[in-house]
Amino acid sequence: MTINHHPDITTLMAFSAGTLDEPYAAVVATHLAMSEGGRESLRQINAIGGALLNDEPEAELSNGALDRLLDSLGDEDDRITVTEPAAAQARAADALPLPLQRYIPGGLESVRWKWTGPGVATADLAWGKDGRSRLMLLRVAGGRRVPEHGHGGQELTLILQGAYKDRFGVFAKGDIADHDEDVEHQPIAEPGEDCICLVAVDAKLTFQGRLMRALQPLFGI
Repeated sequence: MTINHHPDITTLMAFSAGTLDEPYAAVVATHLAMSEGGRESLRQINAIGGALLNDEPEAELSNGALDRLLDSLGDEDDRITVTEPAAAQARAADALPLPLQRYIPGGLESVRWKWTGPGVATADLAWGKDGRSRLMLLRVAGGRRVPEHGHGGQELTLILQGAYKDRFGVFAKGDIADHDEDVEHQPIAEPGEDCICLVAVDAKLTFQGRLMRALQPLFGI
Protein backbone atom coordinates (compact mmCIF):
# COMPACT_ATOMS: atom_id res chain seq x y z
CA MET A 1 0.00 0.00 0.00
CA THR A 2 1.51 3.32 -1.09
CA ILE A 3 0.53 6.29 1.05
CA ASN A 4 1.16 9.69 -0.51
CA HIS A 5 -0.63 12.15 1.78
CA HIS A 6 0.33 12.70 5.42
CA PRO A 7 -0.66 15.12 8.22
CA ASP A 8 0.81 18.60 8.25
CA ILE A 9 4.00 18.84 10.32
CA THR A 10 2.25 21.10 12.86
CA THR A 11 -0.47 18.45 13.33
CA LEU A 12 2.17 15.76 13.93
CA MET A 13 3.98 18.03 16.41
CA ALA A 14 0.72 18.59 18.32
CA PHE A 15 0.10 14.82 18.32
CA SER A 16 3.61 14.22 19.66
CA ALA A 17 3.05 16.83 22.38
CA GLY A 18 -0.33 15.33 23.32
CA THR A 19 -2.25 18.58 22.70
CA LEU A 20 -4.69 17.37 20.02
CA ASP A 21 -8.34 16.83 20.93
CA GLU A 22 -9.14 13.14 21.05
CA PRO A 23 -11.01 13.02 17.69
CA TYR A 24 -7.99 14.48 15.89
CA ALA A 25 -5.57 12.27 17.82
CA ALA A 26 -7.67 9.21 16.88
CA VAL A 27 -7.45 10.07 13.17
CA VAL A 28 -3.69 10.66 13.33
CA ALA A 29 -3.08 7.48 15.36
CA THR A 30 -5.09 5.43 12.85
CA HIS A 31 -3.09 6.93 9.97
CA LEU A 32 0.19 6.15 11.74
CA ALA A 33 -0.92 2.53 12.22
CA MET A 34 -1.27 2.33 8.43
CA SER A 35 1.79 4.35 7.38
CA GLU A 36 5.45 3.50 8.02
CA GLY A 37 6.42 6.88 6.51
CA GLY A 38 4.16 8.65 9.00
CA ARG A 39 5.65 6.70 11.90
CA GLU A 40 9.16 7.62 10.78
CA SER A 41 8.20 11.31 10.67
CA LEU A 42 6.81 11.03 14.20
CA ARG A 43 10.00 9.31 15.41
CA GLN A 44 12.04 12.23 14.06
CA ILE A 45 9.76 14.78 15.74
CA ASN A 46 9.97 12.88 19.03
CA ALA A 47 13.77 12.77 18.79
CA ILE A 48 13.96 16.53 18.23
CA GLY A 49 11.57 17.15 21.10
CA GLY A 50 13.61 14.89 23.38
CA ALA A 51 16.82 16.71 22.48
CA LEU A 52 15.22 20.07 23.26
CA LEU A 53 13.98 18.79 26.62
CA ASN A 54 17.47 17.59 27.51
CA ASP A 55 18.75 21.15 27.03
CA GLU A 56 16.20 22.57 29.48
CA PRO A 57 17.34 23.31 33.05
CA GLU A 58 16.08 20.95 35.73
CA ALA A 59 13.03 22.06 37.69
CA GLU A 60 12.03 21.01 41.18
CA LEU A 61 8.73 19.15 41.55
CA SER A 62 6.19 20.33 44.07
CA ASN A 63 5.19 18.04 46.92
CA GLY A 64 2.76 15.35 45.75
CA ALA A 65 3.40 15.94 42.04
CA LEU A 66 4.04 12.25 41.34
CA ASP A 67 0.89 11.19 43.20
CA ARG A 68 -1.22 13.67 41.25
CA LEU A 69 0.23 12.39 37.96
CA LEU A 70 -0.52 8.77 38.84
CA ASP A 71 -4.06 9.70 39.91
CA SER A 72 -4.70 11.46 36.60
CA LEU A 73 -3.54 8.41 34.67
CA GLY A 74 -6.14 6.37 36.50
CA ASP A 75 -9.00 8.69 35.47
CA GLU A 76 -9.19 7.55 31.85
CA ASP A 77 -12.60 6.15 30.96
CA ASP A 78 -12.98 2.84 29.19
CA ARG A 79 -14.82 4.02 26.10
CA ILE A 80 -15.60 0.61 24.63
CA THR A 81 -18.69 -1.16 25.86
CA VAL A 82 -18.60 -4.86 25.09
CA THR A 83 -22.01 -5.88 23.76
CA GLU A 84 -21.06 -9.15 22.07
CA PRO A 85 -18.57 -11.97 22.72
CA ALA A 86 -14.98 -10.79 22.55
CA ALA A 87 -14.03 -13.35 19.89
CA ALA A 88 -16.82 -12.15 17.59
CA GLN A 89 -15.75 -8.53 18.11
CA ALA A 90 -12.15 -9.38 17.29
CA ARG A 91 -13.15 -11.05 14.01
CA ALA A 92 -15.36 -8.13 12.99
CA ALA A 93 -12.66 -5.58 13.76
CA ASP A 94 -9.78 -7.44 12.12
CA ALA A 95 -9.79 -5.17 9.06
CA LEU A 96 -9.63 -1.99 11.15
CA PRO A 97 -6.35 -0.46 12.35
CA LEU A 98 -5.88 -1.05 16.08
CA PRO A 99 -6.40 2.59 17.25
CA LEU A 100 -9.80 2.64 15.53
CA GLN A 101 -11.06 -0.64 17.00
CA ARG A 102 -11.84 0.98 20.35
CA TYR A 103 -14.35 3.27 18.64
CA ILE A 104 -15.88 0.64 16.32
CA PRO A 105 -15.46 -2.67 18.19
CA GLY A 106 -17.88 -4.44 15.84
CA GLY A 107 -16.08 -3.37 12.65
CA LEU A 108 -17.44 -1.28 9.78
CA GLU A 109 -20.30 -3.72 9.19
CA SER A 110 -21.72 -2.80 12.60
CA VAL A 111 -21.94 0.95 11.81
CA ARG A 112 -25.40 2.52 11.73
CA TRP A 113 -25.29 5.01 8.88
CA LYS A 114 -27.38 8.19 8.63
CA TRP A 115 -28.43 9.39 5.18
CA THR A 116 -26.87 12.81 4.56
CA GLY A 117 -27.51 13.31 0.84
CA PRO A 118 -27.64 11.41 -2.45
CA GLY A 119 -24.98 8.70 -2.18
CA VAL A 120 -23.59 10.18 1.07
CA ALA A 121 -23.98 8.90 4.65
CA THR A 122 -22.37 9.69 8.01
CA ALA A 123 -22.08 8.06 11.42
CA ASP A 124 -20.96 9.79 14.61
CA LEU A 125 -18.50 7.91 16.82
CA ALA A 126 -18.75 8.35 20.58
CA TRP A 127 -15.47 9.32 22.19
CA GLY A 128 -16.42 9.76 25.82
CA LYS A 129 -16.49 13.54 26.26
CA ASP A 130 -18.68 16.48 25.34
CA GLY A 131 -16.62 18.91 23.32
CA ARG A 132 -16.54 21.01 20.20
CA SER A 133 -14.62 18.43 18.16
CA ARG A 134 -16.48 15.64 16.39
CA LEU A 135 -15.30 12.19 15.30
CA MET A 136 -17.32 10.54 12.55
CA LEU A 137 -17.33 8.24 9.56
CA LEU A 138 -18.20 9.48 6.08
CA ARG A 139 -19.31 7.13 3.30
CA VAL A 140 -19.58 8.28 -0.31
CA ALA A 141 -20.86 5.88 -2.95
CA GLY A 142 -18.51 5.12 -5.84
CA GLY A 143 -18.69 7.86 -8.48
CA ARG A 144 -20.67 10.23 -6.24
CA ARG A 145 -19.47 13.65 -5.16
CA VAL A 146 -19.69 15.63 -1.95
CA PRO A 147 -21.05 19.15 -2.59
CA GLU A 148 -18.37 21.82 -2.85
CA HIS A 149 -17.57 23.16 0.59
CA GLY A 150 -15.08 24.89 2.85
CA HIS A 151 -14.30 24.37 6.52
CA GLY A 152 -15.06 26.50 9.54
CA GLY A 153 -11.98 25.08 11.27
CA GLN A 154 -9.56 22.16 10.92
CA GLU A 155 -10.67 18.97 9.19
CA LEU A 156 -8.70 15.72 9.20
CA THR A 157 -9.93 13.06 6.78
CA LEU A 158 -8.38 9.58 6.62
CA ILE A 159 -9.32 7.12 3.87
CA LEU A 160 -10.21 3.69 5.26
CA GLN A 161 -11.66 2.18 2.07
CA GLY A 162 -11.88 3.19 -1.58
CA ALA A 163 -10.58 6.55 -2.79
CA TYR A 164 -11.62 10.05 -3.75
CA LYS A 165 -10.13 12.85 -5.80
CA ASP A 166 -10.29 16.61 -5.55
CA ARG A 167 -8.14 19.56 -6.62
CA PHE A 168 -5.37 18.32 -4.32
CA GLY A 169 -5.05 14.92 -6.03
CA VAL A 170 -6.21 11.37 -5.40
CA PHE A 171 -6.58 10.18 -1.80
CA ALA A 172 -6.60 6.40 -1.35
CA LYS A 173 -6.50 3.99 1.61
CA GLY A 174 -4.18 5.29 4.34
CA ASP A 175 -3.94 8.82 2.90
CA ILE A 176 -4.92 11.72 5.13
CA ALA A 177 -6.19 15.16 4.10
CA ASP A 178 -5.30 17.92 6.58
CA HIS A 179 -7.37 21.03 5.74
CA ASP A 180 -8.01 24.32 7.52
CA GLU A 181 -10.53 27.13 7.10
CA ASP A 182 -8.79 28.46 3.98
CA VAL A 183 -9.51 25.31 1.91
CA GLU A 184 -12.46 24.77 -0.42
CA HIS A 185 -12.85 21.55 -2.37
CA GLN A 186 -15.28 19.01 -3.82
CA PRO A 187 -14.29 15.39 -3.16
CA ILE A 188 -15.50 12.90 -5.78
CA ALA A 189 -15.41 9.21 -4.90
CA GLU A 190 -13.59 7.07 -7.43
CA PRO A 191 -15.82 4.62 -9.35
CA GLY A 192 -16.22 1.17 -7.82
CA GLU A 193 -16.43 0.54 -4.10
CA ASP A 194 -17.73 3.08 -1.62
CA CYS A 195 -15.21 5.54 -0.19
CA ILE A 196 -15.26 5.37 3.61
CA CYS A 197 -13.38 7.99 5.61
CA LEU A 198 -12.62 8.68 9.26
CA VAL A 199 -13.12 12.40 9.88
CA ALA A 200 -12.41 14.82 12.73
CA VAL A 201 -13.87 18.33 12.58
CA ASP A 202 -14.36 21.19 15.03
CA ALA A 203 -16.89 23.28 13.07
CA LYS A 204 -19.67 22.94 10.53
CA LEU A 205 -18.83 22.73 6.84
CA THR A 206 -19.48 25.85 4.75
CA PHE A 207 -21.32 24.86 1.57
CA GLN A 208 -21.15 27.00 -1.55
CA GLY A 209 -24.55 26.13 -3.04
CA ARG A 210 -27.64 27.98 -1.79
CA LEU A 211 -29.70 24.77 -1.62
CA MET A 212 -27.09 22.93 0.45
CA ARG A 213 -26.82 25.86 2.87
CA ALA A 214 -30.59 25.75 3.35
CA LEU A 215 -30.59 21.99 3.95
CA GLN A 216 -27.49 21.89 6.18
CA PRO A 217 -29.43 21.89 9.50
CA LEU A 218 -31.27 18.76 8.29
CA PHE A 219 -28.05 16.97 7.34
CA GLY A 220 -26.18 17.98 10.51
CA ILE A 221 -22.79 18.52 8.86
